[in-house]
Amino acid sequence: MCAWLIYDKLTQLFNGESLTGHFLPLLLVVLLAFLVPILLARYRKVPVVVGEIAAGILVGPSFLGFVQGDEPTLKLLAEIGFAFLMFMSGLEIDFSLLFASVPGKGKEGIGPFWIGVFSFILTLILAASFAIELAHYGFVRDPWLVTLILSTTSLGIVVPVLKERRMVSTRLGQTILLSAILADFLTMFFITIYVAIRSTGLTLNILLIVALFIPVFLFYRLGMRHLRRPAVQHLLEELADATAQIKVRGAFAIMIAFVVLAELLGAELILGAFLGGVLASLLSGPNDEKLRYKLDAIGFGLFIPLFFIYVGIGFDLKAFLDNRGAWLLLPLLLAAAFVIKILSALLFRLSFGWRESLASGMLISARLSLIIAASSVGLRLGAISQSTNAAIILVAVLTATFSPLAFNKLLPPSEDKRKHVIMVYGSSDLASQV
Repeated sequence: MCAWLIYDKLTQLFNGESLTGHFLPLLLVVLLAFLVPILLARYRKVPVVVGEIAAGILVGPSFLGFVQGDEPTLKLLAEIGFAFLMFMSGLEIDFSLLFASVPGKGKEGIGPFWIGVFSFILTLILAASFAIELAHYGFVRDPWLVTLILSTTSLGIVVPVLKERRMVSTRLGQTILLSAILADFLTMFFITIYVAIRSTGLTLNILLIVALFIPVFLFYRLGMRHLRRPAVQHLLEELADATAQIKVRGAFAIMIAFVVLAELLGAELILGAFLGGVLASLLSGPNDEKLRYKLDAIGFGLFIPLFFIYVGIGFDLKAFLDNRGAWLLLPLLLAAAFVIKILSALLFRLSFGWRESLASGMLISARLSLIIAASSVGLRLGAISQSTNAAIILVAVLTATFSPLAFNKLLPPSEDKRKHVIMVYGSSDLASQV
């Protein structure tokens, strides 16, 4: 009987029917999450998330149809992965960079923080101008949401590239990082405000969204007062490993608490989870590096890949192909995604050269998680169509692939010209000969 059931399910699979049950679709998605990094091992310059989205498109309704987007278990885990991704984005932020002294002399100019602020303002102006033109010619329904979508960037792409190039602590690296942080944080906040206005109108309920920042401040002050006590630190360190894993449990509690709080206040999940990550970042100390590794393992080992594969499953290729306007919209959005960020990055010329400024613009042109999140929110609200959502997902895939390549091409790694000194200890004959 068991063998017959397995045969029946395999027959459904190879006949192109969707898998049924709670765990069969999840099994296929988990296997894809396992296989995609292995298949892309030879192509290290291609982000794994691009392969995950492509794998989701392959097994989703657009191609093979093995998995549908309405599977309840998969949908729930994908939502958790989405919240975890936003949480990890907030955890990645180091607000001490806003006030830290910037190493390196370089060219005199304004500080990284103000370059990031002015660059984002210019990004909003350029994106709004382009989005209004798209709406005028009937390509998009809502120019304001498209403005925010084009203003996003991807910390998930920027941070790994800077870390790989060992540029995080340099003046240019900190300026790029701050620009990405401001773009991610501010667009996330504006998207939440936009959703509230579109859902309930311009009412006093919008102030409740601002109230979401109050718990961050209160828990931060409370945590700094009590978590730094030696007795509390000793207890946490005792329970940090083995089966207790108290710090990991605390991080999950913070994330879910802020997601629930955001729902109660009428804010979007993305802002709640992001602020939870910000709070966890503020409360973490120098000895919590192991906690970040554990959260990376949990998030990028399971939940976050499920989210990106689920995005691919929800990709509606038919809606994109049947809409000729979407064919033209895709290259327009792709060109705008690069041009807007490159033009706004010209403000980097206040402190850096042309090559550094152009390379910075290419890197912060990368979009991924936030643009997909904003697009899904717009799709749910009816602000964008299925074909536009498909075009935006393709823009995310293409920019996430080519932006790091262009950055490394424009700004190749400098050769290490430092002299390596070898010291030989000892006064024996062998030491003298060496």
